[in-house]
Amino acid sequence: MSEQDFDKEKMKEKFKEELGFIPPGVMTGEVLGDDFQQIISDYHEIVWRDEVIPLKYKYLIAISSAVFAGNEKRAKLEMQKAVKYGATKEEIIEVLRQVVWLRGAPTLVKLAPIISFMNKILNKKEE
Repeated sequence: MSEQDFDKEKMKEKFKEELGFIPPGVMTGEVLGDDFQQIISDYHEIVWRDEVIPLKYKYLIAISSAVFAGNEKRAKLEMQKAVKYGATKEEIIEVLRQVVWLRGAPTLVKLAPIISFMNKILNKKEE
């Protein structure tokens, strides 16, 4: 793909529309070059398409990954997206239980702000 075929502004607008922000990897790609940014954008489209595994479940998996890695900010972001695509409180709790099982009891301390956030966004959604 030539640089002329790659429309950075169109790509950014698409991310803003779909996610509400431009992913950091895409922004970093600007510094590393259009070709690199295009690769990151294309890969994002492949990973996050709504096909074999519905987006709701992909975002539930992403919550698990973020909590497992100890990344509270990302866990909250992925939770917002999971809720947007239909995840229920019960499904999110099931994911958090699984992480505690795999990661161990110390994870319970890290879940407090994530659970608080979950309650906040789900209550807001019900209003």
